Amino acid sequence: MFLEFLSRRYWKQFAAIAAVHIITASYGVTVGWPAPIIPLLRSPDTPLPSGPVTVEEASWIGATLCIGGTIGTILFALIHTYFGKKVALLLIPVPHIVLWTLILIGDNVWYIYGARFCSGLTGGGVVSVIPLYIADIADKKIRGTLGSLTIIFINIGLVFIYAAGNYLPYYVIPKIMLVAPVGYLILVSFLPETPYCLLRKGRLLEAEQSLMFYRNIPDERHRTVEFTTEFDEMRSFILTESTQSRICWADFTTPEAKRGLFIGVFVMALNQFSGIFAILTYAGTIFQMSGTGIDPNVALVLVAVINICGNITSFTVIDRVGRKILLLLSASGVGLALAVLGVHSYLLVNGYDLQGVEWLPVLALSLTLFLAAIGITNVPFFIVPEVMPAKLRSIGSTISATLLCMFAFVCVKLYPILMETIHIHGTVWISSGVCAVGVFVIIFLIPETKGKNLNIQSETKR
Repeated sequence: MFLEFLSRRYWKQFAAIAAVHIITASYGVTVGWPAPIIPLLRSPDTPLPSGPVTVEEASWIGATLCIGGTIGTILFALIHTYFGKKVALLLIPVPHIVLWTLILIGDNVWYIYGARFCSGLTGGGVVSVIPLYIADIADKKIRGTLGSLTIIFINIGLVFIYAAGNYLPYYVIPKIMLVAPVGYLILVSFLPETPYCLLRKGRLLEAEQSLMFYRNIPDERHRTVEFTTEFDEMRSFILTESTQSRICWADFTTPEAKRGLFIGVFVMALNQFSGIFAILTYAGTIFQMSGTGIDPNVALVLVAVINICGNITSFTVIDRVGRKILLLLSASGVGLALAVLGVHSYLLVNGYDLQGVEWLPVLALSLTLFLAAIGITNVPFFIVPEVMPAKLRSIGSTISATLLCMFAFVCVKLYPILMETIHIHGTVWISSGVCAVGVFVIIFLIPETKGKNLNIQSETKR
């Protein structure tokens, strides 16, 4: 049923994930912050007393987030493994508070580097904890739909900063953003630990109560056969998990593990080397260099809104259409749209008269972000737990998320330098080529995982 998650049965799952995504939206603000702010920092009107930043410094402003993300992914993976998902969720806003404090008090680029590093720590928590939290609490019928909310909330943050970054004073934004963690901490503190985490600790009664909460079952009298079956599957899954030997190298050498790891690495590489994250980071600079006749500030907001439209499209159809078809459509469309953007840039650089088509860069980037949003930028965050063997699901997600941050560092660090040396067209044509390769990999190697039961995955494979 269309938007079935809005039914009474699912509303607590949706409400819990909406509360968790307050920090996701806040992270989205930090992701998009460089787009309107870097042009300001590079201008004579820079708010930094130390003066305008250079291209090299601007590239480090973008890339230090990815360094923090790599460390944050590993750090929060360890936290949720040993202390549970709820503890990890409650710790995610700590670096978020630090980063906005550094921007508020900073008077040179080194404060911004530190802030961006802390932003990466927050992002590491978002990508390593929240997808697994969703997988733990979501009904399999709407798991993909709820998983799509992650990227939607990131892009809500993007819309805010793209709009506010060009109109609010530089030091007002941090003051606003320091409010978000307070509401997040209050709401998340009322959420129960996930049933899986409680079962792993042997707290059977609390685990059952947790599942009743997330399935919106008020008391024992309202428990259904379906609920009992699901809880028994969870118990069986955890029992099987506890009797397994510790993870060793041999676990990574099975065909299922190799395929799962390959898919995890591939979707994360496609997510980054398609250039989407770098484009979101440097969108303001790209619009300035592309010769568009539209006000870059207006164009930023326009593409962010269109990006959210793509997210909502994915959100409403992913559990009906499936993961594979959306990835295929997304990679194909992004490759074509970036190729068109590259052609416009090439003609502009070589002196062709493009009067009358100044709108083309905005259209091309809007299509790029819309089509990326229906697949490339959101499917990877929840497809990984669905393709990994049960025993390796947690560590596989951590490996994939860590590689995502490393890939992001390479792209975000190189993009502004490449745009200066081989121009926009050379840079986006590289990303377009990556998408073309990705299409063939998706067709021949990526399975469909829609509706997969994570509780019995290991048993069906054993």
